[in-house]
Amino acid sequence: MNLREALEEVRGEFEEGAMVISSAQDRTLEEEILASDEVRQVWVEWGEVIQDDVSVPATHVLFLDEDGYMLRDGSGMSVVSARDYGRLGR
Repeated sequence: MNLREALEEVRGEFEEGAMVISSAQDRTLEEEILASDEVRQVWVEWGEVIQDDVSVPATHVLFLDEDGYMLRDGSGMSVVSARDYGRLGR
């Protein structure tokens, strides 16, 4: 699945105001969808984000290489609700 398709699918799981946490910069899910391309291939999985003593549910979008394997360089992004984003202190 490409990045834009994945983010649009993830949008259905969250209320408005969901946040995308990434190594580059945090921004709203809507901003990330507008900036995403339809070329980059990704894998989506569900898990959590842990910061200090706080753990919140998240959807992880992991980038794939040209052979379809997950990149192991820490790249990717996590989507969390606006409320949980606040709980993380971000």
